[in-house]
Amino acid sequence: VHLQPELPLQAIVRLWDTLFSEDSGGSGFEDFHVYVCAAFLKHFSATIQETSAEQLMLFLQELPTKEWGLSHMETLLSEAFILSTSFKDAQNHLTGTG
Repeated sequence: VHLQPELPLQAIVRLWDTLFSEDSGGSGFEDFHVYVCAAFLKHFSATIQETSAEQLMLFLQELPTKEWGLSHMETLLSEAFILSTSFKDAQNHLTGTG
């Protein structure tokens, strides 16, 4: 998911800072990015579930996040962290085989 056009610069910098800090073990960036995307989906879950397929594509291309500040990004990253710790020891949750 390419999130840069949908987020203000301040939020992007915070996101990248977190993603790079999670990469200390070598694959943390990729692994945590999955949870950031899952947190985005969770945040917009009600809208996603109520939207037709055609409207959903338009919604996902123009997420209503252009006015997000650091507090929104902090909330999203906190949710991503909760998801990552909840599924940390789950087998095959990121491999697509389970």
